[in-house]
Amino acid sequence: MRSAMPDREQLPVGWRGEAAPEVIEGEKARTRCLMMAATCASAGVVAIGSDTYDEGTVNRPEGDSEHTAQVVVLSFESAKGAKTVMRSLVKGGRSAGSQQLVKIEAGAQDTEAWSKRESGLYTTQLVMRVDRVVIALAGEDLKQPADLEPVAKTLVERVKEAAQ
Repeated sequence: MRSAMPDREQLPVGWRGEAAPEVIEGEKARTRCLMMAATCASAGVVAIGSDTYDEGTVNRPEGDSEHTAQVVVLSFESAKGAKTVMRSLVKGGRSAGSQQLVKIEAGAQDTEAWSKRESGLYTTQLVMRVDRVVIALAGEDLKQPADLEPVAKTLVERVKEAAQ
């Protein structure tokens, strides 16, 4: 899991990590997963990595709020468990109000993304699956929903590299 989480130098230009990624395994991972989706109880979660990223002044105009992204990477014993939890995360995320489906290409096997515009900026959520790994990515104060695409691509690439 640690090798799947990008460090500061591996993030796309303009994005930076706030801290070292947190990685938990075993019973702690199962407990954290249960807080995210009830289906985690039987899905076989093995490890969870999480981090927060933000955009520096490179990609935002003066006075603009800071764009942030929360990432959670969940590793499962099987692709079936990952698919089950992905469906649960998507269902729970989409039920939170009026949101628009968006298309974000990151190279994952399955991708679901939706966004909501508030005060001229977007809150965008993205859930992706790469084999036995689910990536949940939530961005706030984005100029466009596609602002998350470079981060999503980096995460998918890192997961694929770690799996080799």
